[in-house]
Amino acid sequence: MIIEADREKLTALHTTDPFYTRILSLYESYGGGYDFVGYWVQETEGRTVSAVSRFEDKFSLYLTKDSDLEEVAAFLRFQGAGAVITDSRYTLELMSEQVISGQVLRYAGEYYNSESELYTPEIKPLYALLQSCESDIFRVPEYMSFLSDVTHRRNLNKCAIMATDVGGALASAVMTVSETESAAILGAVATHPDFRRRGLSRELVKTLASQITSQGRAAYVFSASVANTRFYQNSGFEVCADFTELIKPF
Repeated sequence: MIIEADREKLTALHTTDPFYTRILSLYESYGGGYDFVGYWVQETEGRTVSAVSRFEDKFSLYLTKDSDLEEVAAFLRFQGAGAVITDSRYTLELMSEQVISGQVLRYAGEYYNSESELYTPEIKPLYALLQSCESDIFRVPEYMSFLSDVTHRRNLNKCAIMATDVGGALASAVMTVSETESAAILGAVATHPDFRRRGLSRELVKTLASQITSQGRAAYVFSASVANTRFYQNSGFEVCADFTELIKPF
């Protein structure tokens, strides 16, 4: 049975799983007071076996071997999901216009602290940097939505942003896209095309991941390409799971 979830039901899972981290971080950032978010758990015989979150029409799933996948798929169809991300071990019977797959990696490298001067950039130039790096698998949301979300999460200390300049121009940046007390997910890793192949992204990723792990938390990143996975592995990350993202599943 899938029911709406409050904090007590969500936190009862006690896991640092990266998919669960996405869900709990969203709850801790927005709670249940907004119409563009939603949270549910699936229970079987009094046990919580799955968790689901929604941000606008994008759904994140935390599934286990005891999840009722048919019920989850039916629930997503009923909700009109526009995108669904889940662990690739679990197959949902959903049609999809596009399927993106990749790896989840966890930082396992030694502590690293950049000698370069790093700082927190303003959101507008950060957004312009991300736009310069758009691709088929990396799309930047509409600006006002991005501004509102990042500002909100930064005010709650749920979003860390780290960047470096070259010649006074914002050259590279990384940020946390999900954060809880036990884990964080890095994302929006971007280096302007004019400043690539200088090791700037690796410097930022290793520094931010090291700061997270030094706090006793797990540091994850989602990679949707072989080249990106190789980059993260060379930066101290190890593959810990595979993910599947279904775009417009019906």
